[in-house]
Amino acid sequence: MERAPSLEENVGNAPRLRRNKFLLVVSVIHGLGLLLCLISICLQFSAWKVPLKYPPIQSIKVQFTKCEREKACILVPSNNYGTMLVQDNGINITCDGFYLISLKGHFLEEVSIGLSYRKSRDVLFPRTKVSSIDAVTVAHLAFKDKVYLNVTTENNSGDDIKVNGGELILIHQNPGDFCV
Repeated sequence: MERAPSLEENVGNAPRLRRNKFLLVVSVIHGLGLLLCLISICLQFSAWKVPLKYPPIQSIKVQFTKCEREKACILVPSNNYGTMLVQDNGINITCDGFYLISLKGHFLEEVSIGLSYRKSRDVLFPRTKVSSIDAVTVAHLAFKDKVYLNVTTENNSGDDIKVNGGELILIHQNPGDFCV
């Protein structure tokens, strides 16, 4: 029959038990760290394969340097800025929603300015007899709307209206609405 170890013999084994427990705790922590790294890597790989839910945000920045008497201002898109198109000297709206609209310009004579976007609505930025404008607003635009910049003057000389730098910026504020 075996006898139980004495108290003095157990005291000699105590550092070995502590060391074994310490190694076990360190191994568990190390294993959890490796598991978290593996999960992080898997999540990154799966995120690369998920397609974008929404198309890029609709936006455009156009410059204008002159306005013709018979037509609206000549809009020229800035390079590599925005996803919207200028067609027939107007900006086509392809997504319903709210748009941030910024209009800046300096003219060499006093003019009346308006930004039209829908036949049945009032004009945005209705200003009369101004030589410069720096305005920002938010408007709800819908599919098939077209934004035009109208500038007129009381001077009937038939010359084009000269602009000393002008820009028009539109940025869609709520992506995910109806887009074509």
